[in-house]
Amino acid sequence: MILRSVAELPIKKGDRVLVRVDYNIPVNPEGLITDDARIKGTLDTLEYLLERGAVPIILSHWGRPQGGPQPEMSLARVLPELQTLLNHPVNFLSESLNDVTKASIDAAHAGEIFLLENLRFHPGERKNDPQFAKKLAYYGSYYVNDAFPVSHREHASISFLPTMFNDPAAGFSLLREVDYFSKVLHAPEKPFIVIIGGKKIQDKVRSLRFLLDKVDEVLVGGGSSYTMQVARGLSVGQSIVDEDLVDEVDDIADSPKVKLPIDYVAAPTYAEPEKKKVVRADVFPDDLEGFDIGPQTRKAFAEFVSNAKTILWFGPLGAFEEPAFAEGSLEVAKAVVAANERGAITVTGGGDLLAMLRAFDFKDKLSHVSIGGGACLAFMEGKELPGIVPLIKER
Repeated sequence: MILRSVAELPIKKGDRVLVRVDYNIPVNPEGLITDDARIKGTLDTLEYLLERGAVPIILSHWGRPQGGPQPEMSLARVLPELQTLLNHPVNFLSESLNDVTKASIDAAHAGEIFLLENLRFHPGERKNDPQFAKKLAYYGSYYVNDAFPVSHREHASISFLPTMFNDPAAGFSLLREVDYFSKVLHAPEKPFIVIIGGKKIQDKVRSLRFLLDKVDEVLVGGGSSYTMQVARGLSVGQSIVDEDLVDEVDDIADSPKVKLPIDYVAAPTYAEPEKKKVVRADVFPDDLEGFDIGPQTRKAFAEFVSNAKTILWFGPLGAFEEPAFAEGSLEVAKAVVAANERGAITVTGGGDLLAMLRAFDFKDKLSHVSIGGGACLAFMEGKELPGIVPLIKER
């Protein structure tokens, strides 16, 4: 898959460029941004456009507002962080489609940059309304998608808006995402290992089923492993299990490529880490809950990783936020970093895993750390993403 790059657009000084990003980022109860990775991911695209004298017009959303504008979901909250990281003033337009917005953009000078208010304040965004897309298209001569995390959505600014331009293009962040995931999906160097963790397996089943024929081993830990253990006929005590998926993952769990933990670190509750103990997977106590993979599993998983040349990782292998339950994720993460240092391709995806890598100070020690969650998994299912299809060359 070859995408048209923003660098290929014949942008002239003063050209208006619509840039779809994903600034739907986490904040704490006080409303302060706790993770600015998605803003940072768009900086090189925005800087490239500004250097050429273009007028970037940033389009994004925040949350799932119902019934119109909601002040707590205003994109105004990202403005200070965006201006600081970009080192450039940004004009915030508090309504996406009114006359003031049109007049402001029409009067813009080369090198100015605008951030439009939350697109989801308009019902036409999530309904993929062509009329809403046409109103947005008025503002720009070019369209750039740099919002990989939501490129699996059929929303107006993602899937319909690019079709209204002759040469819709990909921003640099989206290009990096597609490049790495395409390598993993279509040309992985063997041995190819997938690591599956996270609290639930539900959102990973289709990706796992699609990848199973392509991989050499699948290492499963975290909450995802307990449902598979039950599918294999084992008891997992009080551990989290998605009962509705036990039958669905039965064939996956039985695959010789799938490696489940042989031991766990368990405790009565998450709040009682001082009572943790190592338990065997085949004799899991009824009154305990699993919170991490055990020492034998850590060693086995790290050995698989040490032989791999391509590694794809989704989700932590335990409740890493509690130090007592972080050892499994940490040991395997160290093995993945070591594999990367010796030349393996190491790609990770998902917000929880990104938080874990940041906590371990490993975020910059892998080949690619994706800022996409659902889009990563959709891509790994072999799907064509609605936001990416219009960017493909000669299609």
